[in-house]
Amino acid sequence: MRDLNSESLTPIFKKYPDIIAVYLFGSYIEDQEHAGDIDLAVLTLNAPLSPVNLYMELYPDLAELLGPLEVDLLFLQKASLALAFEIISKGKVIYSSDDDLRTDYEYLISGRYMDFKYHLDYGYKELYETVKEDLDV
Repeated sequence: MRDLNSESLTPIFKKYPDIIAVYLFGSYIEDQEHAGDIDLAVLTLNAPLSPVNLYMELYPDLAELLGPLEVDLLFLQKASLALAFEIISKGKVIYSSDDDLRTDYEYLISGRYMDFKYHLDYGYKELYETVKEDLDV
């Protein structure tokens, strides 16, 4: 397995001026030896109207560099609030072209998540109670 080297990835990301930051997240952070893939979250200046185009340009370069592991790309602006918060809070920044914009985004997502967390927790609790009742546990 290849060791993830952020310096080797930087030239790939620099080719795209709209990319503000890239986060490594998921199983690769926790257990490189047993990770089946590499999860990367891309933060762009503007949410790509067609993320498919950017994906199609980025993926071959990343797959060649990071193979034999599968590369999973996610665009942060398209992620759910809970997933975006998970990525920015537990993931690792492996590329940042503009630390001010990146930290502004992190602050925005953190604030929104904290505002929404009560409702999310309440919903999970209600779901748990409903399932528990249905299963007569």
